[in-house]
Amino acid sequence: MRAIYKNISADGTATILSKYGENGVQGENIMQIRIANHEDTHDNIIKLFLDDGTNQYVIVETVIPPRVTLVLDDGINYDGRVYDLKLTTDDDGGSTALTIIIK
Repeated sequence: MRAIYKNISADGTATILSKYGENGVQGENIMQIRIANHEDTHDNIIKLFLDDGTNQYVIVETVIPPRVTLVLDDGINYDGRVYDLKLTTDDDGGSTALTIIIK
């Protein structure tokens, strides 16, 4: 499986993985999601969720401190034909600087 790499540099909601997959990656075969806050001084408030176009199902909602990486590696699989994987960010008054790696 190929990894997906995304950089997020603005607050708001971004689609990380669209329905039906990207680069051969679908929700059914995700082994790990890493979200790194490479901002030097500001926390980043994130919400990672599944979206079917009507409902949102939150996987994690947390604060990532500066220079910290959140690793999700248990129970990530989902039906990629039904859901987009999305991320909402709020930089807590600083600048957003996230890198997301999906394997």
